[in-house]
Parts: sequence; structure tokens; C-alpha cells
Amino acid sequence: MRNLKDFVSDWIRDKETDECRGDMVNCGNELVMVRLEGDGGLLNYGLPDGRHDHAALFIMRGELHLTLNGNRIGLLAPAYIDFVLPNRWENIELKGEVEVYLMAAETGFFHEVTSKLRTRISERMMAFAQSPFILFSSEDAVRMESLVSALFSSMTERIDVFRRELVQSLMCAFLCELWNVVFRQCRSVLQPAELYKWGDSGGHFLHLAHVHCLEHHEVKWYCEQLGISANTLTAVTKRLYGKTARMIIDELLLEETKLALRNPDYSIQSVSDQLFFSDQSAFGKFFKRCYGISPALYRRQIFQGEIK
Repeated sequence: MRNLKDFVSDWIRDKETDECRGDMVNCGNELVMVRLEGDGGLLNYGLPDGRHDHAALFIMRGELHLTLNGNRIGLLAPAYIDFVLPNRWENIELKGEVEVYLMAAETGFFHEVTSKLRTRISERMMAFAQSPFILFSSEDAVRMESLVSALFSSMTERIDVFRRELVQSLMCAFLCELWNVVFRQCRSVLQPAELYKWGDSGGHFLHLAHVHCLEHHEVKWYCEQLGISANTLTAVTKRLYGKTARMIIDELLLEETKLALRNPDYSIQSVSDQLFFSDQSAFGKFFKRCYGISPALYRRQIFQGEIK
């Protein structure tokens, strides 16, 4: 499995000198951060090939220009952008005198950090996934900068017994304050009833899939909630995200499955039950189809350190 530092390095490597730009720190293979400062053009033009876990940028100075699902967008600092899948990201450019933090987190680690947040932010997840940008006021930017700086510094210190837990706590604090900003901005522009008015079927589906993928695995259920046919939903998701509805549900369910299999307190049968599979055989077929190996082999490789 590809190293997370390699994923980040591909994004910040100078193609002429083959050297990585910026100061990089990491917490094992679970969280990598890079601080970039200087002239624009510090990022390669798109997300690198290969594994994409959770990637985000916190921009303190400068401009960011990119193409999201075919639409060209520009952002001025201070701002935050979350490279949410399955959106299509292209032509990512920094301009001017910039100062940014690039963050990349392994999916299982990110899910651990956000496990207590997800149900509380679900009402805004759909809207944020469609437009995953936050522009900060000067006051909010000061708080966010202090938190992201503390998170970065925590990974430059000597290795301590509770280093991972400290990094997780600081990342959780950063994300909690980030979502505080999202909800404050939401209340300033939307009435409460408007929170539940979906802009289009694609966004509504994405919200439903994030919230209900554990207990509802079939495209038919989502079509019934949306009142559209399977063909229509697939056409919408392929146009917006370049993937079928089936692929999106499977990707989300697979990440939840991998996270559960990492817990030694759960048997494979209990994971199958938690994820509402009809039986362990159906669960095994799903996992092997999506990941290429059986749940038992995946768990063995995790515990033997072959998979991080």
C-alpha cells in the first residue's frame, strides 16, 4: 500500500529538481502536514495519482485557483478547502505570495478523529460536500491559524508515549472549530427550514449515502428516497462525480468496513452484523470484490503491520 508521505510528496515535488518543497512533518503513516511559504506555483496541477485519503489546504496568504467538476473557482486567503471525494479536482494552482498548510490523513485515522462529529454535522454535510470551501473572517482566521500551527508543532516534537493521542486531540479541536465556523456562516445566510432543501438529486444522494451507507447498501433504497429511477441517479452521479451511485456507496461502505476490521474487539461476524450484511459470506464477497482480499487476510495483514 502506498505511503502517505509519498502521496503528499508527489503533490509538492519540484518537477525540475525532483526535490520536495516546504517543511513536512508526520504522525506515522496516518497524518502528514506540509507548511509551504513563498511564491505561487508550489503545487502540481492536480491531485497525484494513486490513493487519495483525506486531503485539505488551509490558506493563510495568497490565492488558490482550481477546477471543481468542470467549473473554474478562485479563493482568496484566509480560506480552507477540503478535497472531498467523489468530486473531480483539476488544475490546482497557488498564486501570489502564499503561506499554506497542506494536510493529508489516512482514512481510518480521519474516521477515528471525526467519529463523534459526523452525526452532529450531518445536516450540513451535503451542502459542504458540493462546495467544500470556507472563507474566514479575520477573527476566525486567527483562531484557526493557532490550532493548525499547534497541530503542526505537535508532530515536530520528540516521540512521546501519547503522541498519537495528542495529534488526534488537536486535529479534532481544529475540525470542531472549523465546523463551528461552518454553522455560524450557515445561520447567517439560511433560515432553519432551508437547511433541508436540497439543491439537486446528486447532492441529496451524497448526503444520504454518507449517513445511511452502513444499513442501506442497495441503490434502490436511495432511489426510493429521492423519487427517481436508478438510471437517472447514475446519470446524475456520473455527470457530477464521474462515478456511478453503486461505486460511491461501495467506497463509503468499504472505508467503514476497514475501520471496523481494525478493531481487535470485533470478530468478522460481528463486523458483518454491524454493517447489516445478510450473512458473513455476503460480507466476505463484498470486501473481496472491493478490496481484492478477504476480510480475514486484511485483518491479519493489519495486525502483522503489513498494512498501515
